[in-house]
Amino acid sequence: SSGINAEYGHCNIQGGLTSLGKTNELKQLINKYDLDILSLNETNLNESIDSCTLNFPSSYEFLRRDRAGSSRGGCGMLISKKCAYNEINMTTSIKNVEAIWIKVKTHNIYVCGFYRSNSYCSVDDFIDYMN
Repeated sequence: SSGINAEYGHCNIQGGLTSLGKTNELKQLINKYDLDILSLNETNLNESIDSCTLNFPSSYEFLRRDRAGSSRGGCGMLISKKCAYNEINMTTSIKNVEAIWIKVKTHNIYVCGFYRSNSYCSVDDFIDYMN
C-alpha cells in the first residue's frame, strides 16, 4: 500500500516454505490484501536452508528466526522493500523465544512476529519475555 496506510498480516504456515505451492499461496495472500508486512510462524526452517532459495516475491525482504538445532517451529517476516524499518534485537535471558521485532519508521510502531510452542516455551516464560 502507499501513503500513510500500511497493511499487516499474519499466517501460521505449518512449514512447507521450500515447496512452490506454499510460497505461491503466500504471494497470492500478499497480492490480494496488498500487504506491506506478513508475519509467519511455524516456518520449520533450519540453518541448512538458505533464504535466497525460497520462492518469495523479489520486492520483499525475509527476516527469520529458526529454532536452534531443529527444523520445527520458528518464525519469519516478509517486509515490502518499500517499507522503511529497523530490525530490533531484543536481548533476554528467557530461553526458547522465537521472535522478530521491527520498528516501522514511517508509522513509528513496533511489530513483533513470534512462535510459541507449548512444549518448547512455557506460557510463563513467554509472558515474562513480553513484559
